[in-house]
Amino acid sequence: MAIAFFQIPLSVKPTGGGDAELVAPEVLQGLNYRYVIVKEGGEEGIIKLEESQQVRRKVAEQQDCKKLTAKQVEELKQNYPRPKLKEKYRTHQQVEEEDEVTDEPFELDDKGNRIIDTIQTVRSGFYLIDVPVDLG
Repeated sequence: MAIAFFQIPLSVKPTGGGDAELVAPEVLQGLNYRYVIVKEGGEEGIIKLEESQQVRRKVAEQQDCKKLTAKQVEELKQNYPRPKLKEKYRTHQQVEEEDEVTDEPFELDDKGNRIIDTIQTVRSGFYLIDVPVDLG
């Protein structure tokens, strides 16, 4: 599948216990996308969408989802405040899989190495939200 980049509006939804999450436009729900960068404040961001041409076209038709060229992505990244990035080992999802038990709390790649995700910390009001980003 091909990829496309979009600039999208975001909102912040409290999840309880002092935590919050970013909410993307409804048209993206259930689709295969990753954040490239989120503007400080959590009001907008750039995503990388990996879906069929038909799905990408449907997203592009939305008024609040602006399709971007690679050059526009780079220009926007330069105009956004410098993100606060950190690396974090990916942990296993809390999904029970047919009695599979492991002592390793982290996800491993095919070679047995721990998978590392790059995380951007976004401040929105008094919330600090960790967002996995795709730097590639």
